[in-house]
Amino acid sequence: MIFKVAIASNDGENVNEHFGQARRFYIGELDTEKEDFEIVSQIEVSPSCHGGEHEISGFEAALESIGDVSAVIAQRAGPGAKKFIEERGIRVYQIPLSIEQAICLLIEERQWEGDTWVYHTRS
Repeated sequence: MIFKVAIASNDGENVNEHFGQARRFYIGELDTEKEDFEIVSQIEVSPSCHGGEHEISGFEAALESIGDVSAVIAQRAGPGAKKFIEERGIRVYQIPLSIEQAICLLIEERQWEGDTWVYHTRS
């Protein structure tokens, strides 16, 4: 199965951005049968949090920009952002590691089996 994942990162190497402060998300495809992950694009967004305050419309705009994903991986997501994202059927993981380590952790835990993830076809 293929799952699309959005990763909040400013360098494409590490999960190092707070969801609401992220200016860039890397979109990857996780192939659970091959246990393989590939970054297929990067998306620039306007941060939805400014100095501890956030705008719900900013959360919506960020989700629209990153598109149809099953999960978001961020260094951190505040309770308001996490609730907003999860209410839209997208899982949120706070994993402040390298992207490779974060994906390996999700694969090792077979996270898509315990949580509800939406299947995708390879783009």
